[in-house]
Amino acid sequence: MTSTELGSFKESAALSLGVELELQLLSSRDFGLTRAATDLLDSLDYDGRFGEIKLEITESMIEVSTLAQGTVDGIAGDLIGLRDTLREHCRRNNIGLCGGGTHPFHHWPERRICPGERFDTIYQRYGYLAKQFTVFGQHIHVGCTSADDAIWLTQALGV
Repeated sequence: MTSTELGSFKESAALSLGVELELQLLSSRDFGLTRAATDLLDSLDYDGRFGEIKLEITESMIEVSTLAQGTVDGIAGDLIGLRDTLREHCRRNNIGLCGGGTHPFHHWPERRICPGERFDTIYQRYGYLAKQFTVFGQHIHVGCTSADDAIWLTQALGV
């Protein structure tokens, strides 16, 4: 598979849900973005029972993702568990968390790309634009049992 091809379809239970959130890591001192993602995750004592907590493109952001769930209550429970886990670890490290949109006064040249092959590839391909990807979004994943169903659902929801 070349880097321009799509990966293999991964089957999920029909209409299961998953949520991804990209979160800002803020300095408790001045509320600016802080370069804390790698250190925070290296010190994180977390067993994965609510989903994943992982690096995102810059050291000023992390991504959390819930487990695939069959109900909205399941998603809410995972999000609460992820929030509580992160709040405790961030509090100990004087880091604030914030989500959604962009940071109001960050300077993209100050962003540092996270270590890792995926992030290196993105940085090599897009250069400075990778640092400008500092946007904090939310993704809702809907499970599909086949690639054809996934394409149909994407088209149906896009109308």
